[in-house]
Amino acid sequence: MYIAEYIPVPFGKIRMLFYRLAGLKMENGVSIEYGVQINGSFENIYLKENVEIAQGVYFHAHDMIKIGKNTAISPFVKIITNQNPRLEINKLNKFYTSFTKPVIIEDNVYIGTGAIILPGVTVHEMSVVGAGAVVTKDVPSFTVVAGVPAKVVKNFVRKDMMFNE
Repeated sequence: MYIAEYIPVPFGKIRMLFYRLAGLKMENGVSIEYGVQINGSFENIYLKENVEIAQGVYFHAHDMIKIGKNTAISPFVKIITNQNPRLEINKLNKFYTSFTKPVIIEDNVYIGTGAIILPGVTVHEMSVVGAGAVVTKDVPSFTVVAGVPAKVVKNFVRKDMMFNE
């Protein structure tokens, strides 16, 4: 099913069909550009409506990855659900416990280019992850995080948000 990641832009509907056939769960309006890589199980990925996944995004889907509606993920973002040194003879195995945890990205989130989201993280609604950030802890709603490791650099106040509702 890895052929889907190489279907060029004009054939996006065909690429989306391949992803659905492979078990990826997605709602209406989802857009996945070419070059997206999925390691693990396609069935572990659930994309709500109007999610945009840019070129070169990497999903390490050994546990659930859930992405909320109206969320945009920029190029070359990595979303990781598993950490495991695997090599049995590696002496770090005595001190380092491998684990698998889901990643939840809520509605109306923007993740900047090259960011890395690590296992067990929830990125809450209306938040921004800056380009190149490494997210090791949950991101609160209405915040911007940046850096390595990612830290809150700005808080939005709901009245600061301009909506025509």
